[in-house]
Amino acid sequence: MSGPPAPGDGEAGRGSPSRRRVLTHDEALVAARRRFLRTGDLVMTRLQADLAVGRATLYRVVGSRDQLLGDVLHDLAIRTLRAVVTEVDRCGLTGVERLLAISREFEARVAGFAPLQRFLTSQPGIALPVLVTTAGRVHERMVDAWTDLLREAAQQGELTLPEAPRETAYLYVRVGESLLYADVLAGARPDHTAADRLRRAVLGAG
Repeated sequence: MSGPPAPGDGEAGRGSPSRRRVLTHDEALVAARRRFLRTGDLVMTRLQADLAVGRATLYRVVGSRDQLLGDVLHDLAIRTLRAVVTEVDRCGLTGVERLLAISREFEARVAGFAPLQRFLTSQPGIALPVLVTTAGRVHERMVDAWTDLLREAAQQGELTLPEAPRETAYLYVRVGESLLYADVLAGARPDHTAADRLRRAVLGAG
């Protein structure tokens, strides 16, 4: 199934600039997020139909399906992380205990997020590279977010990091990923106790 041809893509409307559908990345992201939330997938031909653009326009704006999936998943993840930080900070926790509480609650929400779990189950060969490699840049951008959290805690004197904030954040995020995707990666049950022990060690509090 495909959407109607987009003027300006060469499919129709040649020579009529005023009729061209101008698509922004933000528009594509909003539509892709809506479709992912509804289906746990991102079928590009259906997204084309949603946006009423041709294939060339869509790919020119978003790059590739993996890149767009990465943008969608990062957008959802960072919204969740910010909400969790706000919630945890109401509890008055500081230092290592605050960071561990943020991790636990974030992972609980991700584990209970049906669209993502459906995607992981139905297309693990696509989902995992998007989530944990450079294909979708989700991991890289989550490391950025955790770098900020760790640096802030260190600057406020709440903990002393054994390594630079970004190096620590990289290891910290990898521990979380190994917990979240344990079943898909290794057919193993998530071990929350071991994950907390590793995170404390990464933070120099083990």
